[in-house]
Amino acid sequence: MNRIKRTLAAVAGLTLVATVLTAAPASAWTRVAGHCVGDRVDRCVSIRQNSNGTVYVRGSVSDDASRPGDYVVRIVETDITITKDWTNPPSITFYPVKQNFPYEDVSDALATPAFDMSCGTDVVGSAKLQWKPKSGGSVETGWVHVSATVC
Repeated sequence: MNRIKRTLAAVAGLTLVATVLTAAPASAWTRVAGHCVGDRVDRCVSIRQNSNGTVYVRGSVSDDASRPGDYVVRIVETDITITKDWTNPPSITFYPVKQNFPYEDVSDALATPAFDMSCGTDVVGSAKLQWKPKSGGSVETGWVHVSATVC
């Protein structure tokens, strides 16, 4: 029972920290790791960190710049999973989700809250993205993942 209370307290505390932290100007953030896939639709996720050890994950999707205008896109979810230096619980995932948001003509992005982390923390970033031809057709859904040890 005490372990459950500690786990809930840890999650509540981390949620509060995430809510209080605000992102610094884009120039203050360094891309620690990133991964993009796609031919006609670019699907990306990156892990970003500032000099204070604050980390967040950003997912993005866009119609390919070399042939713009043939796809509409949207990001559904971006996740950050912390898998080291968190002993109770051993792994935590935070994810903001955009449900039933409209498709965008060119691009869409979604970032997780930012978290203070110590050196050596393992982070996994994931993004769930959707796209479909602007002229109509079926929706395609894909995930993109990246991982890094931050510091």
